[in-house]
Amino acid sequence: MKKSIAVLSLSLAATLGLAACSPTNIKAPAESQSASASASASATASASASATASASASSESKASASASGSASASEKSSSDTKGTDSSSSDNAAVGIGKQRYNVFKKGAEQAKKDPNTKKSTNADGAVYTDTKEGASIVEAKNGDYILIKDDGGWIRVSPDGSLSSVSESGDWSVIKTNGDTIAVDENGEATITNVVTGEYSQDYKSLELPKPPAPVDGYSTAPKEGVKPTSAKTHE
Repeated sequence: MKKSIAVLSLSLAATLGLAACSPTNIKAPAESQSASASASASATASASASATASASASSESKASASASGSASASEKSSSDTKGTDSSSSDNAAVGIGKQRYNVFKKGAEQAKKDPNTKKSTNADGAVYTDTKEGASIVEAKNGDYILIKDDGGWIRVSPDGSLSSVSESGDWSVIKTNGDTIAVDENGEATITNVVTGEYSQDYKSLELPKPPAPVDGYSTAPKEGVKPTSAKTHE
């Protein structure tokens, strides 16, 4: 069980990337199938596996947009031949989000069957909590899956592949279905990229903060709000 939990957590981190990674280091979904397959298999390790995955929400949230944004390397070359179609079929970032969605969905299904899981509800939907790990997976009424940590870090994934996350430090990231990926560090510096066109934006003032999920009863810290963007990273 512990081995499976570790594999799931590492697979998630490997797929989404690390905060220090440059936006060109992450592979498109087709290039990360082994990690995805490992994570999907590991997701059957139950709620504990899924909840433990949320323990890495902090590091993942620092880089999920960086990870998806790094898919822009392959997206840029494909857009040169396909044009600037931003449909999800050409969007490596959305592919990553959909892979994460499937992993969390399987974890929630196993959580329902695990007698050791604390089952409750919140304003978003059904909540499955690993009290030892201080982490929960929420099966939302709108179809989303949300991983929430007791320290306030969280990740939300939707069926369409969109993803948003905030760490306990307030840095946050977003994947949108049109190819836009946004990563804002804890100092407020934003990296805004479209992975379909490979273009960067400096328009940090128009960014909307991710909406935190509903709190989980018994947690000492409510889901965090992201920091307000104050600048945009420049790219030559």
